[in-house]
Amino acid sequence: MTDQTDKSLSRRKAIARLGGAALLAYTVPTFAALSAAEAASSASPASDPSPASDPSPASTPSPASDPSAASTPSEPSAASDPSTPSTPSTPSTASGPSGPRVMTQDECESAGGSVVTRADGVRICDLP
Repeated sequence: MTDQTDKSLSRRKAIARLGGAALLAYTVPTFAALSAAEAASSASPASDPSPASDPSPASTPSPASDPSAASTPSEPSAASDPSTPSTPSTPSTASGPSGPRVMTQDECESAGGSVVTRADGVRICDLP
């Protein structure tokens, strides 16, 4: 008997050959198309346009369809109840009040500030 190990391919060699065949199968058509495109790349003079064809005859109109049956009117809807006014919302505490806040002298001093009278006579809390 002959030695079969010399003739048989290893898996690695078989996969390498299969990969090479796949590479050729994908690249050869690309190079062939590029070669054909390069060969046909010289511009040829434009040909004259072909004459316009005659218009086709108009088709006959289709017959009108029969009218559909009228539907019956639906019942009128019932009137809705009158709405009630919504309750007033409360100010958001997330962002705090906007604008100046009115403080008493005790609140100003407990916050670490001091009450100062401006030139226009308005007393303000001067916070550090």
